[in-house]
Parts: sequence; structure tokens; C-alpha cells
Amino acid sequence: MAQHPTVLLIDEDTATIDSIRRALGDQASHFKLRRVADVPTALARIWGGGIDVVLLNLAASANPVEIVAENPLAPLRALQEKAQGIAVVVLCDYAGEGLARTAVQQGAAAYLLREAFEADLLKVLRSVSGKAAPSPAIPRSLTPSGKGGKIIAFIGAKGGGGTTTVALNVAAALAGRRRVILVELHPELGSLPLYFQPHRSARDIGDLLAAHRAQDIPLREFESSLWPVKNVPGLQVLYGSRNEQNSVPLDPVNATHILGLASEIADYVIVDLPASFSETNRAVLENSDCLALVVERDPISVQSARLILNRVDSWKAGKLTIGAVILNRAALVSPMPFSEIAADLHIRTLGVIPPATDLCAAAQHAHAPMVTLDTESLASVAMHDLAREIEELIPSAGPAERMEDGPLAAYHASQKMTRAGVR
Repeated sequence: MAQHPTVLLIDEDTATIDSIRRALGDQASHFKLRRVADVPTALARIWGGGIDVVLLNLAASANPVEIVAENPLAPLRALQEKAQGIAVVVLCDYAGEGLARTAVQQGAAAYLLREAFEADLLKVLRSVSGKAAPSPAIPRSLTPSGKGGKIIAFIGAKGGGGTTTVALNVAAALAGRRRVILVELHPELGSLPLYFQPHRSARDIGDLLAAHRAQDIPLREFESSLWPVKNVPGLQVLYGSRNEQNSVPLDPVNATHILGLASEIADYVIVDLPASFSETNRAVLENSDCLALVVERDPISVQSARLILNRVDSWKAGKLTIGAVILNRAALVSPMPFSEIAADLHIRTLGVIPPATDLCAAAQHAHAPMVTLDTESLASVAMHDLAREIEELIPSAGPAERMEDGPLAAYHASQKMTRAGVR
């Protein structure tokens, strides 16, 4: 339990918090008591961080009041959906005890009778205030100077939406002037080993975790597990587990320690995540600097993106910068207008990627990022623009450097000459 847990009361009646202080007696100073009138205001306070326990008067307004009258547990469900991980204790009187028991059956941590505050309040608060532990943080001891690499997570609004392709090519574009590690954090078979066809001796996350606990992996051994991408100086890949023999389940602790090691030695860590509400994804996003949500221009993809954003809003990811990458995988007859996508998602657009079916196929056949295969294509230029947008939005702590000569170095040189007016 925190030394002084913060308890948030949701109740329109200002007198209730005084009765709580009286019930706590000389123990009141061991808690920070706050009050709001309704659930929407409470959610804003919770998302701001620092709330350990919620005391919910089921008569509190859920805005509008008609919703509560129709479903008296609507406030509880709103908290469960949008503030996961926060313990909710229901307040009631004897007449409402049946409803309070139903609330506990549906996920409330406990219920309290107003008539029995003095006997039960302190015991219940002590019991539930330690239940909601936050996701593990990346071990910042790896980067005591605060100059660790920036973590950029890519998630698709739905599976099979080209997220890995976007993450790979943005990583390659950034690698023209930065040291970049592309990390594949898929719980099962990922596509990057199939894409690059590395030698069977190449190591992966499963090899690292089979030999060490995540928190005990030596940095030198971590570096030896990175696979350098041919013709892209500055870009290395850490593959997910490639076979069942060394497959170790990814969990929040494993994932965050892996990213902590990567951020120690890279300017940017690009993370390819599956479309999932898993606790591993939550831990990664709560410790990331930016989420690039890859969305296709169709209603289902946009609706899926909205669900992901709602869930991320309920996590402790207050410092996370979020933007959309609009992906046109094919020329649609009636693509969803950009204005409608923006109105639905309410997040900035980081970039728009045009269709490039033939180039994608050629890149897969060549086992190379498409930004190295045809640097002048519209899709490659869009990937470079997206990389620059991310770099400007989330600047690296270290100075930009030109890597060894290669396709990307030539691209950046030509872009610099073009901006200077040289054709």
C-alpha cells in the first residue's frame, strides 16, 4: 500500500467526505481524500494519475442522469471500462445493499454501508488500496542521464493491416541518420524473420529469455542478439521467438526490460506490437514516447482504432504522444474521407502512405525495406516524411549522424541538395 493513498470520492453531496473523515478519526491523515461530483470528472482526475482508490456512491451522476435511472450500475461500468486497474468501492445504505452486492459480483472491490462507516471504512481502504499495482516501468537505471533512446510503438487498428511494413520502413528511414533498433514483440510467430530470412544461427528474444531472466540479461549479450539489416547501416532487428523450442511467453516484465536494454544503445527503438489489449501492450505503451496507430481508410479499421484509443486512455500512459498513420493498402472505390477519420479519432495525423502493392512485393522478394529498393517512389517518400515527422515530434537526445554510404545515405544527400535548390 502507498504511504498515503489518495482516495477519490464520487458523490454530489459535499457532506459525505466529512462523514468519511470522521469515520477515519485519527487515521484520516494517513489518506489523501478528494471529492468530485460525477464520473466524467472522476475519470479526468484518474487519467491525470495519482488516484489509488475510488469510493463510488451509486447515486452519483453519470451524466446524463437518465442513464443511471435506467441502469444504476452504469457509473461502475464506466469506471471499469475507462479506468482499469483502479479499485472501486461502492457506497450504499441498507436499502441499497442488494444493488451493492450485485456491483461486487460485477467487479467492484467491495461495498460499504453508510451506517457502518466507523466499523468497516478503515479496514476496507487498507485492504483494497494496494490491489491496483501499475504496470512495471522500464528500468531507468539503464539510462541515469535521461538520454536514453526514444521508444516509438506501432500498432495496427486491426490485424493484417500492414503495420509491420510501416514500422520496418520508418525504422529504415530513421537509420539513415540515427542508430535504430526494430523490436518485434509478438507473442507468437512474427513476420520479420520470414521477411528477412536470417541465418538459423541468428539469435532472438526467445534465446535471450531462455538463458537469462529479463532483468539479468547482460548488455553485451543483448547486443550480440541484434541482427544488422543488409544495406541499411544503423538499423538492427531483434526478432521475436522463431520456434516453439525456445519460445518464452512475453509478459510486462520481459517486454519492458528488453526495451530498457534497447533504449540504452539506440537513438530510436521502433516496436512492432500486435493489435491487442494485453497487459504486455499496456506496459509497453505506458513506457513509450509515441504510439503510431496504423489505420486503413475503411469504417471497420477506424472503429477498431477508436476502441484501441479508448483503452489506451484508461491506462497510465499520460506522457504518450499518439498519432495516426493513414495507410492506403489498395486503391479503394470509396475510401473513408480524411475529415471523417480525423473527426472519429481526435488525434493528429502523422503521415499518409499511398498504395504500393508492386513495390511491397518486390521488397519482400528482395528481403529488404522498400525505402531502399526505390527511394523515389511515392510510398518511400511518404515513409521518409513520416520518419521525419516522428523525429521532429519526438526528438532524440543525441545529435543526428550520417551513416555509412548506402541507399538511404544517398537519399538523404539528394534531399538536402534539393532543399538547397540543387537539381
